[in-house]
Amino acid sequence: MEPYFILTGMSLAGLPLLHRRPACRWAYLLVTGAAFCLLASLRYVTGFDYRFYENAFQSIAASGLGGADWSEPGYLLLNRAVASLGGNYRAFLFVFHLLLTTLVFAWIGRYSKSVWLSVFLFLTLQHFALSMNFLRQALAAAIILWIWPFLRRRRFLPVCGVVLLAACFHRTALIMLPLCLLLAVPPSKLHYGLAALAAGLAYFLMDPLIQLAVTLVPKYQHYLTEKYWQGNSFLYILLPLGCFLTSLPLLRQKEDPDAPILANAMFYSLLIQVFITKHFILERLSVYVAMFALLALPAAVAVPGGRLSPRVRTGLLVAGALAYLLFAASQNFHGVYPYHGIWDRAISP
Repeated sequence: MEPYFILTGMSLAGLPLLHRRPACRWAYLLVTGAAFCLLASLRYVTGFDYRFYENAFQSIAASGLGGADWSEPGYLLLNRAVASLGGNYRAFLFVFHLLLTTLVFAWIGRYSKSVWLSVFLFLTLQHFALSMNFLRQALAAAIILWIWPFLRRRRFLPVCGVVLLAACFHRTALIMLPLCLLLAVPPSKLHYGLAALAAGLAYFLMDPLIQLAVTLVPKYQHYLTEKYWQGNSFLYILLPLGCFLTSLPLLRQKEDPDAPILANAMFYSLLIQVFITKHFILERLSVYVAMFALLALPAAVAVPGGRLSPRVRTGLLVAGALAYLLFAASQNFHGVYPYHGIWDRAISP
């Protein structure tokens, strides 16, 4: 856990640093981003899919674009580009994590109201862990973040373009096409009530509909027997529920056009993640809206008014996120706990 505690300390160090020297915002992001990137790049058999992606890279390097079992062209071309330049899998991991970290940290630097808190949440809410396991989807999610400048202005044509680009790395990103329309609808009791009703109906009708779907498309039949098709405990709903409850002060920000979109993102993240109690694999559909917590939660705890001061709300958020990091480590989320670096290679399986 030591490497993760070091990153935690670096992210929290931004609080006093940026309070005294706000102009150090980009320098702070450069240093912390480099630390995140290097740690992810230097891992060894850390992440459940580490070997899978290593074998895929080697197949693409040897056989070209036809050497992998999936069809997302963006990820295939990234592998091929690194291999064509003579890079090995270690070089690929560095290029991949450099690209992903740049996308996420530049987005934080441009749009977050509390840079250090967003960096801290990127680590503790397990988005960093996800980036060391679900490579294709993590990069797709990092690209999806950049719909934000267009979504906040309701420019849906560029939003669609960004979503389609993200889908070149993981097709599940296409779920953001309908979700972006829903995110732009103003929050209201009617809006949330109808969405919850639709989600409830989908929850109870899902299994017969999926059975029909795999009958029509038999190649997906194998998913029904894999471990990720099992349901998960309602304990895992506590995080998205906590994020949504923390984001509620945004609903009071009538003068801020960004606040309703961010509150909606936390609401739909919660709705989608409820489905993991039915089938755990469906958690992947929530990744894209869940990452907007990196903007939503810092903005929510900074809202003035209410029974608790912004400082107290920030403290509670930090404590809760740290507790979640420790819980994730105890459950070995994404297979990245404990961390193994290339220096452990001689003793790693």
